[in-house]
Amino acid sequence: MKNAVATKPVMALPTIIMLGALGMTGAVSANGTSSQSDDSATLQEALRNGKLAFNFRYRFENVDDDVRPEEAHASTLRSRITYTTNNWNNLQVQLEVDDVTVIGSDNYDDLNNHMTDHAVIADPEGTEINQAWLAWSGLTDTTMKYGRQRINLDNQRFIGGVGWRQNEQTYDSFTITNQSLPDTTLFYGYINNVNRIFGPDDGRTGTPASDVDWDSSADVININYQGLGIGTLAAYAYLLDLEDAPSASSKTYGVRLSGAQGKDTKWLYTAEYAWQSDYKDNPASYDADYYNLEAGIQTKWLTTRLGMDVLEADDHAGVAFSTPLATLHKFQGFADQFLNTPATGIEDRYGSVEGKVFGTLVQVTYHDFNAEEGNADYGDEIDIAIAKQVHKNVHLLLKYANYNADDFGTDTQKAWLQVTVAF
Repeated sequence: MKNAVATKPVMALPTIIMLGALGMTGAVSANGTSSQSDDSATLQEALRNGKLAFNFRYRFENVDDDVRPEEAHASTLRSRITYTTNNWNNLQVQLEVDDVTVIGSDNYDDLNNHMTDHAVIADPEGTEINQAWLAWSGLTDTTMKYGRQRINLDNQRFIGGVGWRQNEQTYDSFTITNQSLPDTTLFYGYINNVNRIFGPDDGRTGTPASDVDWDSSADVININYQGLGIGTLAAYAYLLDLEDAPSASSKTYGVRLSGAQGKDTKWLYTAEYAWQSDYKDNPASYDADYYNLEAGIQTKWLTTRLGMDVLEADDHAGVAFSTPLATLHKFQGFADQFLNTPATGIEDRYGSVEGKVFGTLVQVTYHDFNAEEGNADYGDEIDIAIAKQVHKNVHLLLKYANYNADDFGTDTQKAWLQVTVAF
């Protein structure tokens, strides 16, 4: 549970630092009089002038999944409050609290309740600490951060926050970001706990929510270089020892190039390759590859993309390439049919068109899914997203997904109405 994990040392330190700092402002000198140095005055100012932000996200989600006899309807509000101090002696603290509340009836399976005749919508109610970290930037071009924090690397294909769900995935971790080399960002993170989207309480036994936190000993390394002139080159190594999910433990090494060329009309391109094998206590012994190729054209009015996203299978081991910490909703369709890679792998061939109509962003994407190993035709999907910033503080989003099953899963339709107010 995220709120239960808050008692662990990795979570307690930022709070202790803040309380200690507050105590310093009222320190008593040897002669019994109140002592307030220039540093403590600066600290008071850092606390007083810190930034307080509010974010409210209402969402209505409807799911019609043929695997369940009843449709699901979820009307939820996520309320978020974030406080970040100003910098004091190269120190900064952030505390962020989320609350997810059902507005109206909760006729959906959130993997915590017992409405198993309804389709699944993984947005359980609860209040939790989403982020609580201490950052220090006392070294040139370097920031160290300790505590519960958001980690989104590259396009979040491997490490991300799953920000689409009302309960975000964050990490109890120690991270270092360094930009001392020209055009280069070096990132290292040690993750000792993954706070997953299914919390704050453990869900039903036998479901993905049965263990909402994963104890881990994960090393995450990512290097971004932007000095090529043709785009961003990234290299990474993700060594995931997931103690509470040993079958998802893996070591992954990869490279990614993403960029654009042109002025009025831009040519877009992405090429990525990664190789993965079992790690630590994973009971399987396997090797599998991942690759993504994407090309597109962006004009003033329209952007089109064609791509292929492939997670290979090791047919001898019966295991496929996996990305357990990714923001999976961004990939392989909004219907979320492939959150776990099938044992025969997956090939996702997709195309998208997006543009603005009367100031409203409209995007349509088509996916064709097939097994990477064998001849199975999983099915296809069409996704539609319509988004508009209706006010500087208000964002409106409509989404629709229609997955037509063939050799995998069941026919599924999902629709969302979302309103976000931030200030």
